[in-house]
Amino acid sequence: MKKYQRFISKLYIKNFLLIFISLELFFVGMDLLDNLKGVSSSANLQILYATNQLLYYVNFTLPLSLIFAMLLTVFTILKTNELVAMYALGISKKDVIKPIFVISSIVTFSYILLNFVPDFVYAYEKSKNIKRYNSPYTATKSLFLKSDDSYAYIETLHPVQKRGENLKIFIIKNYKLTEILEAKEAIFKDNYWSLQDVHSIKVLNSDINAKKQKLLFENFKSKEVFHGFKPKIINTLFQKRSKLTIQDGITAMIFLNSQNLNSDKIRANLYSMIFFPLFAPIIIYGLFFPLPAQRRGTNIALLNTIFISTILSIWGTLFAFTQMSENGAILAEIAIILPIIILAFSAWFVSKKYQMKHML
Repeated sequence: MKKYQRFISKLYIKNFLLIFISLELFFVGMDLLDNLKGVSSSANLQILYATNQLLYYVNFTLPLSLIFAMLLTVFTILKTNELVAMYALGISKKDVIKPIFVISSIVTFSYILLNFVPDFVYAYEKSKNIKRYNSPYTATKSLFLKSDDSYAYIETLHPVQKRGENLKIFIIKNYKLTEILEAKEAIFKDNYWSLQDVHSIKVLNSDINAKKQKLLFENFKSKEVFHGFKPKIINTLFQKRSKLTIQDGITAMIFLNSQNLNSDKIRANLYSMIFFPLFAPIIIYGLFFPLPAQRRGTNIALLNTIFISTILSIWGTLFAFTQMSENGAILAEIAIILPIIILAFSAWFVSKKYQMKHML
C-alpha cells in the first residue's frame, strides 16, 4: 500500500469509528431514556435490553457512519490543502477514493455476514420481548398454517426452543379429510416436526355421501410431519417485525414457493439484509467525484449541509421502500433491488462523466 493510501485509510478508519460509536451511544442513550422505565428493574434484563438495542441500531448507524466518515475525511484533507497537493502530484480522484471504497466495502460485506448470526438478527425481537414480557423469548399463540396437503393448528409455539404445544393436524387428500392427528407436544429436530404421544383418527371411508363413516383410532409414541417447516419461519409469517437470518430466509423462500404460498415478506426481509447495505459504498463512490478539488472558492459548510441532506434523503427513500415491500405494498425486487441497481448505475455514470471531462 502506498503512503498516501495508508494516510487516507488511517484517517478514514479513525473518523468512521468516531462517528459510528457516537451514533450508537446517542441512539441507545435516547432509547434508554425513553424506554428503560418500561423494562423490569432487574439489572440483568436492563443490560440485556441495552445490549440488544445496541446491536439493533447497528442496522441504521453503520451504513450512515461509513458515508459520513468519507465526507469528514475528504473535507479534512480539503481544508488542510492535502487533497489538492495529492492531485498536484499526479494522484487521480479514483486513486484517492480507492482505499475509502475498499474499506467501506469490506465493512459492508462483514455486516452482511453478521446477518447469518441469529443473536444479531433477532436483537430487536429480544429487546421488544424484554420490554413487554420481561423475557428475551416469548411464545406465539393460536397459529393456523398449511404444508403440502396438511393443515395444522398450533395453540402455542416456542420458536427459540423449537417446540409446539397442543397441535391438531388435518391431512387432506383429493380434497377429502383422511386423517386427524392430535399431540400435546411437538419438537423440531432433524428438519422434521416430531409429534409426541400422538392420537390419530383415520377416516377409512372418506365419501361424505356414504351412509356410514368408518373411523380408525390409533395411538403413536411419535410421528414425523412438516418437513423443513422451521419454527422461526412459522413465527416470522405471523409476526409483523420478526426477521430471519439469511440462511433461514433462503430456506423459507424455497419452502414457501414449493407450497405455492406468498413469499413477499420473506423476500423483502432477505433482500433488505443482502442488497440494502450496498448503498453505502455505492454512495461513497458516486458522491466523491463531484466534490471540489481545493478549498479556495468553496463554501465547505454549505457543501457539507447539501451532501448530508442528499445522503439522508437517499437513505430515507430506500428505507421507506424497504418497509413498504415488507408490508406487501410493493414487490421486493422493485422496492429494494431496482433502486440499488439505479444507484450503482448513477454512481458509475457520474464517475465516468468526471473522468471523460478531465481527459478532454
